[in-house]
Amino acid sequence: MKEGRLDLTLRLCPQGRDLHAILTGGDGHAGATALAAPGEATLVSERPGHREGALAGLVAGRLCAGLGCAVSVSCGIHFEAITRQEIAAVEKLGARLVEECLSSRHTRSENPC
Repeated sequence: MKEGRLDLTLRLCPQGRDLHAILTGGDGHAGATALAAPGEATLVSERPGHREGALAGLVAGRLCAGLGCAVSVSCGIHFEAITRQEIAAVEKLGARLVEECLSSRHTRSENPC
C-alpha cells in the first residue's frame, strides 16, 4: 500500500493453525516483533533506537482478534528523514493493510498467504 513516498507491504504466512506476519516498508529490516494470542497480553520486543514496536503490537493484536489464532509479527520500516506526519501516515497505512487483509478473508481455513 502506497501513500506518497511511503510504501508498506504486509505478508502473511500460516504456521500450522497460527499465523506469522511480516510488515515492511522503505529500507526494511528487523526492528520489532510482537506476539498476540487469544486471551493473552500482546508481547512486544523492539530493538534499541527503533520505533516499530507499537505498530507491530497493533498489527498482531488486530489480526489475532480478527482471525482467532496466535499471530507473530516481524516489523521493519525505515524511511530516511521521516517526519512526524509521515510516521502517523505509516501507522494509518499499517492499520489499513490489516483491515484489508481481514475483510478479504471469509474463513480462517483460507490460505492467508
